[in-house]
Amino acid sequence: MNYKLPVTIKLCGKEYIARCEPLRATATGDTPEEALKNLKEAIDEMVAEFGREAVFQDISPEVDVRVLEVSV
Repeated sequence: MNYKLPVTIKLCGKEYIARCEPLRATATGDTPEEALKNLKEAIDEMVAEFGREAVFQDISPEVDVRVLEVSV
């Protein structure tokens, strides 16, 4: 089953932090791409440890994730 998940990536010091708030998962990397790859691996490990139903219990595969830009 495929899920669309919102992920934020920010530079913190010398490393990037990727965060998926709905799953409460976080990973780091030297580049944004590496942080995202590490986050996917962390989520895969969560699923292996706790099961898909437990990890994605609050997430629907039908959710459409988009980015909203706001100028203030």
